[in-house]
Amino acid sequence: MAGASSANPPGHSQPAAAQQVRSFLTNVFPGYIHLVDQAFLRFSSYQPLLLEPDLLLDQSQRPNEQDDTSDVSNCSPTPLPLKQIFVLCLMRLTEPISFTVIFPFINKMIEDLNIVPRTQVGTYAGVIESLFALSQFSTVLFWGRLSDRIGRKPVLLTGLTGLSIGIIAFGLQRTFVGLVIARSFAGAMNGNIAVVKSSMAEITDESNKARAFPLLPLCWAFGLMIGPAIGGYTAEPARQYPNSIFAKYPFFSTYPYFVPCLLAGLFNLLAVVLGTLYLEETLPSKLIKAQKRSAELSRDDSLETQERPNPAEGAQSLKDLLTSYLVTLLISFGFMALENSAWMAIVPLFSYTRVEDGGLGLTLDQIGMTLSSNGVVALVVQSVLFPILHRRLGVVRLHRISRLSSPIAFCGLPMVRVISLLYPNKSTATTASIIGMIVIISIKSIGNMTIVCMTLLINDSAPNPASLGSINGLGQSVSSFARAISPFLVGKLFSISLAAAKSPNRSLIENNLIWYYLILEEEKNKD
Repeated sequence: MAGASSANPPGHSQPAAAQQVRSFLTNVFPGYIHLVDQAFLRFSSYQPLLLEPDLLLDQSQRPNEQDDTSDVSNCSPTPLPLKQIFVLCLMRLTEPISFTVIFPFINKMIEDLNIVPRTQVGTYAGVIESLFALSQFSTVLFWGRLSDRIGRKPVLLTGLTGLSIGIIAFGLQRTFVGLVIARSFAGAMNGNIAVVKSSMAEITDESNKARAFPLLPLCWAFGLMIGPAIGGYTAEPARQYPNSIFAKYPFFSTYPYFVPCLLAGLFNLLAVVLGTLYLEETLPSKLIKAQKRSAELSRDDSLETQERPNPAEGAQSLKDLLTSYLVTLLISFGFMALENSAWMAIVPLFSYTRVEDGGLGLTLDQIGMTLSSNGVVALVVQSVLFPILHRRLGVVRLHRISRLSSPIAFCGLPMVRVISLLYPNKSTATTASIIGMIVIISIKSIGNMTIVCMTLLINDSAPNPASLGSINGLGQSVSSFARAISPFLVGKLFSISLAAAKSPNRSLIENNLIWYYLILEEEKNKD
């Protein structure tokens, strides 16, 4: 990629700050950096669109591809700009934390409002969970295309600031309307994932992008571990920790969910500060303009600049970008997001619902612990297992195989309750539920390798670097739309299933409607 090559020429020495970050990681995780380096070195000639000839599309339908794979493979990988990658990863980490921090307590929060019966809590919780993605869907393409015009950095900083305000305000709401407004605002301001992916693509090239892009789902895995843990262990602090300072102030009893939202918001503000200080602009056209302002270019320098992406070529129109190949990728990405968001909605809802109502009856801290196991397993899978399988199988084959874990997880989820009911002792039944949920969640986490596979394929479908923001904006729009629909459907179907279970005229289909939907959705995704 020309823009990336100019920003990180081969042989360019790493800055002192980046060396310090690498040294710190090496000291904290001995051998980890070496393991990742060696795993990715074997496929430094990464060309995802060439890995699978049976991608259901003719070669003419795909974007322009280079035939210089052998030249790339014979060259040493370009050193990664670690400082920039660290800041981008920190920014990427903010979304899963802000998105999942409410999952352990949102059902309890809705129940505390006393606006619906217990069996209908899932419907209203699904609305709140869907609003974040629905608002994100309405603005993410705007943020992506805006970043193609004014630059990546201002869009990233604006989005993070708005996300911080939205999540902190969420913890101060005591009405359903207030929750709707705060969650919608947070989602509308959060279009950063598309811009982060574009920036990552612009600071890497063909020799090192397979080492950089798996870091993004790693950040998602960290967020899945941190967000639910914050939500589960810090919600209702006055009740959970009666001997702490929180119990001394009525504020924390009046606003029992403020602390986890505040912590998530402060994390976003930390990313804003570090981004302001250390993040460099990566948009090729902005780099060229900055270079022209800094000094008068010589004739040779002008010729060199002309070889870089021309800002006049700019981002293409959406009609030109929507090739049949990209549409195929977006459809697959959408079904994957629909299934993943359904999973993320049903797990905390099923865990929180009382045993007599058809759930597991876990407490907030227990829910946070089980949800955090998802991040722990995903972290290991993405950092260790993915590089090995990617090298051996290729991106498309790995994507297809990874899908096999999801139907196992969806079918196994209701069996956790069946097993827990075998134990008459409540404590033993709760322990069985927690262990069962951790096992099922771990199985599902293996399938998350599909996320990085789709990310790499979608980025490689961009016709030029100037269109990366729009391409990733389209991908995130599809994902956000799916994530907006799925939690509401899951919550509604779960409520119908619970109501049917208590009805004297219940039917087998109604009683298990939610599980039929989840399994059918997974089968559609596989197709």
